[in-house]
Amino acid sequence: MQADDAQLALRHLIQMNDNLVAERGLLRGILAVTEPESTGSKTWDAAIAALVAYRLNQDGVPLPEWANEESRVLKRARPLRVDPADAVPSPADVPQEFLDRGVLLWRDTLESV
Repeated sequence: MQADDAQLALRHLIQMNDNLVAERGLLRGILAVTEPESTGSKTWDAAIAALVAYRLNQDGVPLPEWANEESRVLKRARPLRVDPADAVPSPADVPQEFLDRGVLLWRDTLESV
């Protein structure tokens, strides 16, 4: 994935995060019912599943089956890099749902500014 593509993908992931944060309870779950198409990147596909799990777990909403599919879990943890200079977060700085799917993403990335 090229740098421009990664930046665009991150913007889409943040927008998805914002959309999920804007809703509560079952409405949040409804936004995540339909499985998104693959991005073509196992890392980004795992990140999408992790994001859905992270936000739905906050409200105790059951996860859609696709969010736990093996195809959306990385065999080896790797950072969600947008810029090669980006530091890799320590596991303590990564939400559990992302760790469970092998995606190392700073928790702060998902917080509103």
